[in-house]
Amino acid sequence: MVPRVAYRVKMKLPLFLLVNALSAAAYWQIPLSSESTDSQWAPHRPISRVAVIGAGPAGLQAAAKLVEHNFTVRLFDRAPSPGGNWFYTDETPVREPYPDTPINETAYIPGDLPATHYYKEGEEGISLEDRWKEHWQPRPLWDNLHTNSPAVITELPDVPYTPDTPWVLSNHVIQRHVRAYASFHNLNSNDYPTLSTSPPVTSYSTRVEKLEKIESTHTWRVTVRKLERLPETKEIKAQWWTEEFDGVIIATGPYVSPHVPNIEGIVDWSKVTEAGQYSIYHSQSYRRPERYQNKTILIVGASVSASEIARDIEPYAERIIASVRPHKGGPGGLPLSQLRSFLRFPNGTEFVPEIAHFAPLAENDKGIREGSIHLVNGTVVSGIDEVILATGYIHSNTFLPNFTTDGQPTDLHWTGHWIPDPTLAYTNVRPWTIGRYQSYAFAKVWEGTARLPTQKQMREDYDNGKYHFRGLFGSGPAEALFRQYVAWLNNESLIHGGRFVEPWPLESREVFVYYSDSQWVKGSINLSNFTEFEKLPASAWQSGTAAWDAYVFNDDKW
Repeated sequence: MVPRVAYRVKMKLPLFLLVNALSAAAYWQIPLSSESTDSQWAPHRPISRVAVIGAGPAGLQAAAKLVEHNFTVRLFDRAPSPGGNWFYTDETPVREPYPDTPINETAYIPGDLPATHYYKEGEEGISLEDRWKEHWQPRPLWDNLHTNSPAVITELPDVPYTPDTPWVLSNHVIQRHVRAYASFHNLNSNDYPTLSTSPPVTSYSTRVEKLEKIESTHTWRVTVRKLERLPETKEIKAQWWTEEFDGVIIATGPYVSPHVPNIEGIVDWSKVTEAGQYSIYHSQSYRRPERYQNKTILIVGASVSASEIARDIEPYAERIIASVRPHKGGPGGLPLSQLRSFLRFPNGTEFVPEIAHFAPLAENDKGIREGSIHLVNGTVVSGIDEVILATGYIHSNTFLPNFTTDGQPTDLHWTGHWIPDPTLAYTNVRPWTIGRYQSYAFAKVWEGTARLPTQKQMREDYDNGKYHFRGLFGSGPAEALFRQYVAWLNNESLIHGGRFVEPWPLESREVFVYYSDSQWVKGSINLSNFTEFEKLPASAWQSGTAAWDAYVFNDDKW
């Protein structure tokens, strides 16, 4: 059993913390006392052993905070190193399926576990290189990618950037930053436990294949597969095994499987090559712009990847065409996040409507330049050398039990806990900003120094659209969520013990407002986005109309 953390604060409580705590108590309709009621959620057994799935900025923070609170933690990631989507490599993923792989497709698991198998070159018609890349799935980063958020809101705690770090960060800078955080907390790929008697925390190159609840023991069983390359024998060693946990945190993020739109003729075009390279492919494989010298490129989509790749290849390409779907809200109804991306296309970009179908091609090895692409307005585009599908990703975690809709988690409380069983939690906020609050919340709830509302209250809030976030990294006014976390966490620490947390620094808000004016759309962020929490309707929480930190990743809106 995890010992209760009891940091009783003997100093005078700062006024803003006391006001926040009183506000939280009023909202939850709970007395300022240490007594709990039977109607509030409590686990069937003490939570001491926790699995964290995903070692990106969110999962690393969750694992670090749980270790700090004396939980036994296992951190799994399919990649060979930490970083999540910020782990850059020149390796490109295996080719995306045409059409999309069904989100409920399950992985192969041997009948008797644990099990070991040594894969040889060409076994099952798969090369060792493709088998390795399929397992860990190289991330959709390109060499010159820079973040579209300032450093002040793209920073993990404990390892601050130097004062002279530029606002706009290279993906390589962010990768080093995340790895520094992992090393600081002894969570890097080559880190061993501090004590030789301690169990290992991290397991990289390890993919979770299945997650199931064992009702008889009230535990979660995790089935994993770990791959190891053996250069001496030119084989890949695969190991499968299971481990059981009292709690599980899903920190895999939204970028799981590339999405290929269901356009007539796209499957046939996907087979076409020229000089051994495919002529149509997903943006996840884009790395460098030099190959586009003097070519005509069609980019499908108008979100972050589309506009940023267009900017990267613009000095090399002869012609850039972007196919853009109309927004459901009509002209003028474009969300700020998508408008910002749209405005970042190079000046010479030619915009065309949505694609109706790809006309049949005579040959599969002569490229697509002679092919015809028919648009919904009846016009035809031809002379295209390559097509880049910047069409987003599917939220498909095939290892999860069947409590998702379209691959997205449902029934999530705003703290990230799954309402039917809060021993399962998701990192459903932006990790750079709210992640530190959410990680602390996971630890406090599971050690017993913070209480969730009753399941009835959580369900009512979710059903009524209050604090209802759609999918991972859901939208919602960030400042409101900051304030809610601060109020709730400090109220629970006041009653049950624990460290107090502070609101997001005012100077960080000011820097972000200035950045958004200069880099996005002037006037898009203002003080009302930060202060008018009480006036926001439930629809604002769902649509993200005031969500300043939901503007960073939105490729699913291609």
